[in-house]
Amino acid sequence: MKILEGKTLSAEILGALPARVGAVKARLGRPPSLAIINYFADSPSAVYVKRKIAACEKLGIAVKLFAPRAEEGYPAFKELLARLGADPAYDAIMIERPLPDGFETRETWDAVPAAKDVDGLSTLNMGRLFIARKFQEVEEGGFFSPCTALAVIRLLKFHGIDPAGMNVALAGRSSVVGKPLAQMLVTLDATVTICHTRTKNIAEIFGRADLVITAAGKAKWLKRDMLPAGATVIDVGTNFDDFGKMCGDADYAALEGHAAAATPVPGGVGPVTLACLLEATVRAAELAPKKEKGIILT
Repeated sequence: MKILEGKTLSAEILGALPARVGAVKARLGRPPSLAIINYFADSPSAVYVKRKIAACEKLGIAVKLFAPRAEEGYPAFKELLARLGADPAYDAIMIERPLPDGFETRETWDAVPAAKDVDGLSTLNMGRLFIARKFQEVEEGGFFSPCTALAVIRLLKFHGIDPAGMNVALAGRSSVVGKPLAQMLVTLDATVTICHTRTKNIAEIFGRADLVITAAGKAKWLKRDMLPAGATVIDVGTNFDDFGKMCGDADYAALEGHAAAATPVPGGVGPVTLACLLEATVRAAELAPKKEKGIILT
């Protein structure tokens, strides 16, 4: 089974950023800047928050973590988003999921200016994605796309996997991964079936898939007998098993000798997602208007 690792591609993307960071500093008098909002310090995404901060600091990107308390309520969250959106000290805003109950609304994502919405969840950015006919429009369209979905496509391309003409089974229908990824795959001429908790014929759908992508968020639920021999598996899940060890949605060890190729967790989609986020942050800064004086983060 071929291991579709993401660390090499991540290093390639990140390696191109220092020169661009330097150009931003020369033009704006300050480095690119990212604001991260995270409510739950013990969530799976919190693991990646630490990595994002470390990677930003290594590249010279200014980063600040905001950790509001759920009991402060939704109005306080909206106020924070409005403040960060209007503050020219921040080029990019990243909202970590999960959010407290009731916080994940269209109003939330649209509270982030499209120019700072580096995870592509605002109506404007998402709409631009869904009217794209070819993937080139996604790459060159001047808008931001969900980083994890984009990372999957870039990882496929890096490993020479062309989804054109493939039957793709995609488990997960979120706005962060499932739906935008399905749209990207369609622009690359794949035939995509989105599966979810209400899908009745998953075994049949998976059984005819050339490419299976899982973003279900359920540890090791994808088993060997659910896949046709020779399928390729892209595992977007970030979970922890009964021993507290990070794992994906797929039972990775059981795929050996059955799947043609699979991404590991960790070390697959995750590193590329991080690289795509930092690249988008730099691009947001490149598009930011120049000020007379540099702005210092507070």
